[in-house]
Amino acid sequence: MSITEAVPGPKTRIRNKLVPGTIEHARAIPYYRELWADRPGATAVGTVADLTALPVVGKYEPAGGMAVVGHPDRTPSVLMHSSGTTGHPFTRYRSAEEVQELSALLSSLNARARERMDEARPIVHLSTISKRHHGNSIGALAVERSVTLGLLSERDLVKALGLLRRPQLFPDLTDPLIQLSGTPDDLVVLAHAVQEAGLLDQLRPRTVTALADYLTDGHRDFLAACFPDARIVHRYSLSEVVGGATRCERCGLFHFDVHVVPQVLSLDGEQSLTSGVGRLVLTELFPFSQYQPFIRYDTGDLVEVFESPCEPGEVSVALVGRRAHIPLVEHAGRQVPVFRPIALRGALESLPELQRGPMHATIAPYDVLPGSAPRAKAEFHPATPGAPARLELTAVTAFAPHLFPRQAEELRARVREVVLGSSPELRELAAAGVCELDVRLTGDRRAADPFTVRGA
Repeated sequence: MSITEAVPGPKTRIRNKLVPGTIEHARAIPYYRELWADRPGATAVGTVADLTALPVVGKYEPAGGMAVVGHPDRTPSVLMHSSGTTGHPFTRYRSAEEVQELSALLSSLNARARERMDEARPIVHLSTISKRHHGNSIGALAVERSVTLGLLSERDLVKALGLLRRPQLFPDLTDPLIQLSGTPDDLVVLAHAVQEAGLLDQLRPRTVTALADYLTDGHRDFLAACFPDARIVHRYSLSEVVGGATRCERCGLFHFDVHVVPQVLSLDGEQSLTSGVGRLVLTELFPFSQYQPFIRYDTGDLVEVFESPCEPGEVSVALVGRRAHIPLVEHAGRQVPVFRPIALRGALESLPELQRGPMHATIAPYDVLPGSAPRAKAEFHPATPGAPARLELTAVTAFAPHLFPRQAEELRARVREVVLGSSPELRELAAAGVCELDVRLTGDRRAADPFTVRGA
């Protein structure tokens, strides 16, 4: 039984009203008609809880996956592409009808937020994510004024600062409310450059929204220091799915948008979870996804599901990491992750003795900013007949460990401590002798790339 089956919250009650239309619309697509044909209960899906009768789908499976989905009564208007952890291009289409519906939804939500804040100023949205990232953008914005600040090169950064130096971004707006969004690294680089250029007082964003990657404590603290009047927002999102989740400032968990249905399934099956680590599955709801709707789409992300006091009856999660990066082992009759990449990244980032990689390789000298990824890698070695499984963690130090052997041994012990502290599963596996943790320190920067949690 899932959380939403037990005591439906207000978001789930709204989703329940949209599920029947979502399924009816999807049945006009040959892919879904064939996929659901032999599923008992597929003809009676009318609520969020009923979605468990439908199979989980992915980018490329089953039967060609989401690439072969296309509604016969809709025309693709927007083409996006994504590779994610697969390295293979994946095309994603949106119709004009769904873009219009999504724009109306976002505008409505933004209007409500403005009423709560009693804010009447016009909004200008600044984004560091250009269409070059995914070939296009959905084009559904909650505000009418927007500016893209490309940060793919040093030249882009110079142009961005030039725009921000203008007395007015738009000739008819003298004191707009500024929203800023982008990847965590982009936001930190831009904030640092704005600070160095003496433009902090001129920019003064009301919100700073990080998306497309994980916002670490280092990122967040730096952005909060640069923009003390701004609300720092951490968004979970995917280029494939029309909605996502926002990290709650009170409980620290991610709460999902009302126009998507989140479900967390077991690692080795399709059992719904109310607690523990599992696979995140999302369903896009009609009318916000129409040409290529994703019904029970496996995002490729592992999360830990909780019951949050902030949203009782709803699915709330903590992010664990990409499934492609997380080895699983059998323990106590179940599949468990060997470690948690996101928590591990945060743990390693807390150690000042570890060398950092460049935050932005094409924009010098941004390699020592808060949130720069430590150089480290985790390699899993499965058990053999003569030895247990082993997790080998290689970390690059900011000093030559062979010149300071005592300090190196002290650091090795602290690395081991924070690594075990970042994952309850790894602690349990190590204590049970199922998986050993081997920490290796080196001064050779070539031994490990910057530790990432969302990239390939």
